[in-house]
Amino acid sequence: MLALSTNAITAALQRIAEKSPKQPSDAVINALLARELIHRVGRHFEPTEFGRAYFRHAYTVRPSW
Repeated sequence: MLALSTNAITAALQRIAEKSPKQPSDAVINALLARELIHRVGRHFEPTEFGRAYFRHAYTVRPSW
């Protein structure tokens, strides 16, 4: 399976959520589907509940203590 970094996953989720014309590659789509971070809705993809939570968690501000 394709190994994706946190940055690659969040960038792909953002493009999918925004319905950007520049969609991730098929390999990235397949990896996100396998991790249940996205699901097919009609002819396009949308983040699942887990995908949205992953995206929010990746961008939360962490305390610097």
